[in-house]
Amino acid sequence: SIASSQDRKGPVFTIEPPNRVEFSNTTGAVIPCAAEGVPPPTIRWAHALDGSYISDIPGLRHVRPDGSLMFPPFRAEDQRPDVHTTDYRCLASNSVGAIGSRDVKVKGGESNII
Repeated sequence: SIASSQDRKGPVFTIEPPNRVEFSNTTGAVIPCAAEGVPPPTIRWAHALDGSYISDIPGLRHVRPDGSLMFPPFRAEDQRPDVHTTDYRCLASNSVGAIGSRDVKVKGGESNII
């Protein structure tokens, strides 16, 4: 059966990412983002600055199947400002519409030894 247009629903965030995430290179971080809609929306992450979609960078940045943005633990010398100190947005879209989260300020760096 084909769903009628009345059954369609634009995306709504069920989990919106926080507006600030700080983490150390020894722990890494997972930033959650989830949305529902009919049909089920696709979750993507973009650079807040220009709206371009991010790509996975092996060992540094990965979008999980559940929509979370993951930063694995990394060596201090692998730190990259364009990955670890920048702003991201979570985007959810389906055939009905698209929504974007607030900007998420990410700051990941070498863990300070006190």
